[in-house]
Amino acid sequence: MTLDEAKEFYFQYYGFSFHMGREEPARYNTFMMLELSPDTLRQWDEELLEELFRHLEDDPGRIWARHGTIIKIIGRNRCDSLQYMIRLLDEMAAMDSLDLLNATLIIENMAGRTADMKDGGAAVFFRLGGPVSRMNEIMEHMIETFKENNETDQRFAGAVRRYRQAYRKGLSK
Repeated sequence: MTLDEAKEFYFQYYGFSFHMGREEPARYNTFMMLELSPDTLRQWDEELLEELFRHLEDDPGRIWARHGTIIKIIGRNRCDSLQYMIRLLDEMAAMDSLDLLNATLIIENMAGRTADMKDGGAAVFFRLGGPVSRMNEIMEHMIETFKENNETDQRFAGAVRRYRQAYRKGLSK
C-alpha cells in the first residue's frame, strides 16, 4: 500500500479504525503495518476537518451527520482541537435555518449517543478544555429557538434532557 492509497483509505472511513477494520480487515491490516507518523495522521485529520467544514451545509438534511463526524475527529485530539472546537461553535451559532430534526440530531450529537455520553460534543469540549461556556450558550439558544413550538416532540425533549445531563456531568468533574 502506497502512502497515497493509505490516505485514500483513511479518508474513505474518516480515519475511524473501527469501520476500516470491520469493512476491510485485510486492507486495514496493511494500513496498520505502515505505522504512519502522528504528524501524518494530524495532517490528514486537519484535511478531513477542512473538507467537512467546507461542505457542512451542502446537504441541509445531513448537517447533523457532518457535525457528528467533526466532533469525532476533534475528539481524537490529533490536531489543534481548540481551533476546531471554536470553528464548530462559530458554525453552530450561524445555523439559523435548521429544521427540527436536524436541530434535534445536533443536540443529540452534543449530548452523546452512548450511555456514558463520552462520545458527545459536550464531553469532548470538557475533556479537551474547550470553550464550554460558549458551547452551552449556543446550545441553550438552539434549544430555546426550537422549544416554544416543539415542547411535545419526545425526541427533541429527550435530546435536550441528555444534553443538559452531559453538560452538568462535565461541570461536576
